[in-house]
Amino acid sequence: MDHTRDNPLKRFTAFWIALLLVGCFGIACVLLRPLTHGQVDTAYEMVSDARLATKSEIMKSQAAALDSDKLEKTLKSAAQTLNQAPSKGAMPLPGAPTK
Repeated sequence: MDHTRDNPLKRFTAFWIALLLVGCFGIACVLLRPLTHGQVDTAYEMVSDARLATKSEIMKSQAAALDSDKLEKTLKSAAQTLNQAPSKGAMPLPGAPTK
């Protein structure tokens, strides 16, 4: 700032005007907040019932499709196949028992 235009009175009044503007903005925010913050429903809350219904249907269908007895039999047969000794001339699997 040019020294000829530097005036302590201007700086003093600019400070208080800025402080007054900030104060007025704060008061306006405090007064307007109750008017603008009523019951607010988010998009998630509006569709949550439909999502929960869909999720429960999916869980029921997955439980019905998964047969634990068949799964256990399949796993046991796969384990027996993997634990067998390799036939003669076959390349042995790492860690598999050999004859």
